[in-house]
Amino acid sequence: MADSFKAADQIAAAAKQNAAFYLTEIPPEIEPVRRLLEYSGIAPEDADAHIREIRDKAWAVFPYGAIGSFKFLDMNPTLKDPLFQTVTKRLKSSGSTEAFLDVGCCLGHVIRQLISEGVPSERLYGTDLQPNFLDLGYDLFRDRDTSKATFVSGDMLREEDPGHETLIGKVDIIYASAFFHLFEREDQIKAAKRMVGFLKPDNQNAMIFGNNGGPKIPGWEKYVLDEMSWRLMWDEVGKATGTSWRTETNVESDDKWIKVRFAVYRIV
Repeated sequence: MADSFKAADQIAAAAKQNAAFYLTEIPPEIEPVRRLLEYSGIAPEDADAHIREIRDKAWAVFPYGAIGSFKFLDMNPTLKDPLFQTVTKRLKSSGSTEAFLDVGCCLGHVIRQLISEGVPSERLYGTDLQPNFLDLGYDLFRDRDTSKATFVSGDMLREEDPGHETLIGKVDIIYASAFFHLFEREDQIKAAKRMVGFLKPDNQNAMIFGNNGGPKIPGWEKYVLDEMSWRLMWDEVGKATGTSWRTETNVESDDKWIKVRFAVYRIV
């Protein structure tokens, strides 16, 4: 009972804090998701009402600013990422048996994008802290009875979480978009170690990639990892897991924002 009251208080506080992000009009940035809904058989004239309904249900689960602003459905950073395009080709290549995991997948739109591009759904996995987001993903794309993708809920900061048991040693490629910048260094390392455990131990081509971003304000640099901090973090993760990693970063910034695309490739 106490936990439920605490959760309700957290939701109420977040709704108040993030109220300014809540939009009534759908921004043009989510046009790729509108097109993706065709995969679900949703008529174009019904798409916006359907998106608003699902967004409001997701806001009720937890009112993240990105949900209020529809940013959680912005596919552009993913679709414009050259590494994502390379990974898509890798997953579709003849004879490929590699499996892909989206960490912090929210409603699972990246998984549906891969399915729409021809990647077999049985090799696709998604995980999120909020199980209700995963259910809403099925509602958004209306594929509960047709998709063979695996979605599990679990806490990436716990060393052991029953929800994640099915992922251990199962995947070859992990995508972590707008994920690491949610945490400070200690928790970033915890999450990275969990990801290493999800990778197949015998695949020397295993990789983790994604992006971080945030405002250029004092204190934010501990969330958005630059080239040096990213490399040092993975040196520490490697020592803790008995693995070794080669890191890459691509940093873009202006006066207000910093965006970082990153990748790590297994060496040992």
